[in-house]
Amino acid sequence: MKSEKTASSKVETKKKSMLYKLALNNLKWLKDSTTLSFNYLAGINRSVHPGQVTKLAHSLEKMGILRPVIIAEISFINGKKNKYIIDGQHLFNALLRLGWEIPYVVIEIKNKQELVETIALLNSSSKSWTMQDYVNAWSSLSNDYIKLNHYFQVYDMEVAQIASILTNGTAASGGTITRKIKNGTFKIVNELGNVQILDYITDMLKVVPRMNRWENRYAICEYVKFLRSSRKYDHKVFIDKLQKNKQKFLIATQEEGKLAELFEELS
Repeated sequence: MKSEKTASSKVETKKKSMLYKLALNNLKWLKDSTTLSFNYLAGINRSVHPGQVTKLAHSLEKMGILRPVIIAEISFINGKKNKYIIDGQHLFNALLRLGWEIPYVVIEIKNKQELVETIALLNSSSKSWTMQDYVNAWSSLSNDYIKLNHYFQVYDMEVAQIASILTNGTAASGGTITRKIKNGTFKIVNELGNVQILDYITDMLKVVPRMNRWENRYAICEYVKFLRSSRKYDHKVFIDKLQKNKQKFLIATQEEGKLAELFEELS
């Protein structure tokens, strides 16, 4: 797993480096006297923090400018062709504060998916984007992501697990559902029925003591599998029986296959 992540990180670093190299062929400088203005992608890019701008301004005074601001000409946001900052918002504001000329390059963005993927790739922070960053970014472009963000705030579960359930999955939090969230193809199906499952999970987790992350994830996955396969399920009866068998539940989480057997026994 670690080697896969390392390989993925190297690929992303190489892509980012190539993107900068190609863009730098068209390096331009924005001067104080120009009337050219750049827009922000509200809701997609991370917010500008004044404190970070201050730190960056101090760094610029000591080390100078080490990279340009990345601009994209986009017409699919509001129908008008405008220039948007997709990387370097803090750098842009720090240079404005110092009154310096601003180096920038313009790259081509063809569609919404490429926009989010490029912003994630060029993210100026040392930390990679989390699942929540992708959800926030896509929320400005997709109603399904707005709903996913809402359900993530309501239910105490990992965002990928919630997304899996909302797509009729089993709450598995890796692989396919992660790719869907990242590339903008996440779509909610059977919303009413799947939200009911999220409610059932919440009730189940209220009964049993808080577990560690792995046990919690395992319990949710097994419970969702059980719910999706059960033809006759009485939630009230199940929760009542679960309250009387908390110890059995805790023991069952320690051995693969035992939770499925317990859920059948309690139904």
